[in-house]
Amino acid sequence: MKTHVRRTLGGWGAGLATGLRPPECRMLLISDEREYTSEQQFAPIWRHRSRLRRALGLAVDWQSLDAARPASLSRYDLVGLKLSFRRPAGEAMAIAARFAGKGPRLIYFDGDDDSGILWPALLDICDLYVKKHVFADPAAYARRFAGKSNLTDHAARISGRSFAANIIPASGGIDPARLGRLHLGWNIALDDKIARLRPHPPEASRSIDICSRAHTAPDNWLHDLRAPAIRALEAVAGRWTVAIPRQRVSQADYDRELRDARICVSPFGYGELCWRDFEAIMAGCLLVKPDMAHIRTAPDLFVAGETYVPVAWDYADLETACAPYLADEDARLAVVRRAQARLIEALAPPWFIDRFAALLDRAGRH
Repeated sequence: MKTHVRRTLGGWGAGLATGLRPPECRMLLISDEREYTSEQQFAPIWRHRSRLRRALGLAVDWQSLDAARPASLSRYDLVGLKLSFRRPAGEAMAIAARFAGKGPRLIYFDGDDDSGILWPALLDICDLYVKKHVFADPAAYARRFAGKSNLTDHAARISGRSFAANIIPASGGIDPARLGRLHLGWNIALDDKIARLRPHPPEASRSIDICSRAHTAPDNWLHDLRAPAIRALEAVAGRWTVAIPRQRVSQADYDRELRDARICVSPFGYGELCWRDFEAIMAGCLLVKPDMAHIRTAPDLFVAGETYVPVAWDYADLETACAPYLADEDARLAVVRRAQARLIEALAPPWFIDRFAALLDRAGRH
């Protein structure tokens, strides 16, 4: 109910009632509401809806997929569509086709965790295809992956794990020439969970040198990505104070753990980015993470040596990567403070307004 109220208040009719000028551009967001983390791609739109109206003349409405009808689109300039990755490809394409070419320009918001494009045919019928992060090298989209992404493919290559029986057994193989409508939007740093955080002083007293929560069950493919991190952390536990707990804890205890650590090692999950990256930064931790040079994202908190410290995907260099920052607190603080400042800047309205303005310009709002 709370989410529905926030969406309703973003409507263009409500804007007129509160004294805002008539909108120059009207956008209807449509989603199936099946995946919370994907739906969070819309979170900054709702948070900043009044400012979007004032700064860009944009009014936003929302409808559930079940309620949306193509015949009702005539009063909108843009339609933003979001679907669960669990849908069969044919079903997803049939839904998108209902809203394509009906007058408003169609924007597909891909909120999946990974950098791949699950349904390449959407690139051909949408006016814009928005991702939270994209491969830095467009040629990477031509690669064929075992499973849903480059990360499932990596797991398959290092462990021999098969994805043949998975809901998405293979992906990729997209001609880079089809990527003209691919657009880099904003990442999960702008999710509500992160927006609610308050920065903790990086210089605060800390009793843990390195923390990480990386344990997963061996039958989960994430285990293939994270087990090397655990082994590397266990190997340095005699040199530093290392916390790699297995048991789940409350959010409050987890937050305290991060605020008590100098470094947080954050492995990949279903995608390269995870909330822990930004939770660690806000907690004043130095973020250490597998090398992110293969993707582009915004806000970019993954500038090596400036806002995070990269390590090899097998964590073979974890000790040498962490050692300089545990020996030199000023060096650690410098990186953390830059990361915190950039994250705080991205969470403020002007950053998102500029980001969304670029999206509207690219989509051709009128």
